[in-house]
Amino acid sequence: MLLVTLAVSSPCSAQFDPSVTTSFDNLQGGFASGFSQDVLFPEGSEGPTSLVIQFDRGSFDFTGFVPGQQVGAVVFDILIQTPVVIVAGQIIAEVQISTVSSDTMSAIAMVTEITGNVAAGLALLGFPNPTGQVAFDVLFTDLPDDTGGIMSVTDAGSLPLTGILDFDVPLIWTTEPIFRHSPTGEDLGVNTIFTSTTGAVVSFDELFPVADSLGPEFQRGDCNTDGSFNIADAIFSLDSLFGGGVDGSCGDACDSNDDGSINIADAIFTLAALFNGGTMPDPPTPGSCGWDETNNDTLFCAVYNAC
Repeated sequence: MLLVTLAVSSPCSAQFDPSVTTSFDNLQGGFASGFSQDVLFPEGSEGPTSLVIQFDRGSFDFTGFVPGQQVGAVVFDILIQTPVVIVAGQIIAEVQISTVSSDTMSAIAMVTEITGNVAAGLALLGFPNPTGQVAFDVLFTDLPDDTGGIMSVTDAGSLPLTGILDFDVPLIWTTEPIFRHSPTGEDLGVNTIFTSTTGAVVSFDELFPVADSLGPEFQRGDCNTDGSFNIADAIFSLDSLFGGGVDGSCGDACDSNDDGSINIADAIFTLAALFNGGTMPDPPTPGSCGWDETNNDTLFCAVYNAC
């Protein structure tokens, strides 16, 4: 995980004092990234009723996600010391999609597992077993163009988070790669807003340096950049090399065998993949737009309009 570079909280009431650290598994411009938040609600503080994460650039990409699919998880690490027993273990909730459209995705965080003696400990403290209950309602909203997105999380009431907390509540929230960084790179600002059960608000601002994009998305093997992978790509490659044809505008797409160079071996690789049961090109494979995942050569994609 790539950790936060800056975290500053605004002045807040002593009765509501959460902390947060956000991290991303990828900070490359144009790439989809998963993210996580490490949050602590301390004992003696108010519990939360909602969380809002605002991204000031980039976008949520819900392509390929369907209702019922898991897109993240919340893990509570519980340690409660009482005169009678020490309660230790985890409460695990899976984030499952309810509905999805081009610019919004709703989900629920359902408690699916409790480890250690947490269930018995909660019962001892007068809290019902939350297994199978919705812990949070979640809404992801993609803002227009490349202007960011908003993730809103609301307490559904099945966990002991209301009022003054009787014990520390640390949690880690993880999300699948649904946030696509801006292809222009530059800094990504993340603003996290917590609201307590009595309406107190605490805001955190974090800043992440996003690396420059690797150029436009493309499909490897599609040398003539028409959006399909067929014999025309091998002919185009050979014509460019030996027939005085026009060079391809996307070198990475013409590098069918992904060896870092463009030569007759690429046309042979394409023909074998198409007609002789050969290996298909490496990602981004034909039919799936993306960037060069190996990125260990000097080839570049200048123009590719089929993605």
